[in-house]
Amino acid sequence: MLSSLDRQLIELLGQKIAASKLSKGHPEAASGINQLLHQNDVPEFVWQNLTLNCQAANQAINNSLNSTDSKRVTLIGGRGKMGQFFACQLFDAGHRVDIIEQSNWDDAPELLDRADLVLLCVPINIITTVIDKAAPFLNPSAVLVDISSLKVSVVSTMLEYHQGPVVGLHPMFGPGVTSFLSQNVVVCPGRHLQACQWFLDLIENQGGNLVYCSPEEHDRLMGVVQAIRHFSVFGLGVFLAEEGVDLQKTLGVTSPLFRVQLDMVSRLFAQDGSLYLEIMLSNQENSDLIGRLAKVYARLAELVQKKDKYSLQQTFTSTRHFYQSQTTPAMSETNHLINSLTAFLAAKDKTKQIKQKIKTLLHQ
Repeated sequence: MLSSLDRQLIELLGQKIAASKLSKGHPEAASGINQLLHQNDVPEFVWQNLTLNCQAANQAINNSLNSTDSKRVTLIGGRGKMGQFFACQLFDAGHRVDIIEQSNWDDAPELLDRADLVLLCVPINIITTVIDKAAPFLNPSAVLVDISSLKVSVVSTMLEYHQGPVVGLHPMFGPGVTSFLSQNVVVCPGRHLQACQWFLDLIENQGGNLVYCSPEEHDRLMGVVQAIRHFSVFGLGVFLAEEGVDLQKTLGVTSPLFRVQLDMVSRLFAQDGSLYLEIMLSNQENSDLIGRLAKVYARLAELVQKKDKYSLQQTFTSTRHFYQSQTTPAMSETNHLINSLTAFLAAKDKTKQIKQKIKTLLHQ
């Protein structure tokens, strides 16, 4: 049961969220707030995070209304992590959701025929087979949509097998995300995009950012956004493992940003590697891009071996100009990331201490 204090806090948060909609921001009140925080032993970062979260919640609430009539959606692979995410978003928006897995494929003819939209939430290595298997049962007016990481081959296959509306989507986030708020979703139109507009509106109404591009442009961009990133994280992970680095001791002396980097390495190796390898090996452009990155690393490593500080400094300075427009937002975002991570770790350590005390008392 919720305590009286929790209930009051939730009610006050509701008022705070509503007030944030009308607030214009008053810097002159900051000193008064800081004084009040100090008097009540409330750390400033707690207030900052609370205010920021209320603003985000207000945006989510403002964008949550969707007047679209209820649609019937069938998700193939809907029990997977991303499938579950989309199923929840669609269900919460008032749409009827059916799920097809291998275990109930006998229901596919009925569930696919009556669907207004069929969403493919299956691994990239089997998606062509699934499209081929599902195509005979699709209603000609149904929208066929995929959420895979590659678009040229997948969209062309959907267009070949289905004569109705076709759209390629790529949600640029993983299973840990709980809403579309501030998440990028790439849209690659295939055929009759308007038929999918209600689904795109749902994503935008919940705070998502839609980015339109052709399948060809998408796959080129993913070379940098995904293939290079995955390769860099993969390479760092392999290196640390082969060096036999003691991760626990390293975490004890690391900076917050390197901790995030280690978290990203661990996150990658905690998942099925086939997706990451498929992206890196998906086309020659990605392979060439990774090859060029490796050459840059080799060139810089050679300068380090030679202790050529002048050349390294020249490279740093010339590269710095390239990122000049991104430095201000980057500092702001990473500062927030560091502060949020620090608060999370502090709370985690405190919880661990309390559990340990309880365990000790129980054994006395």
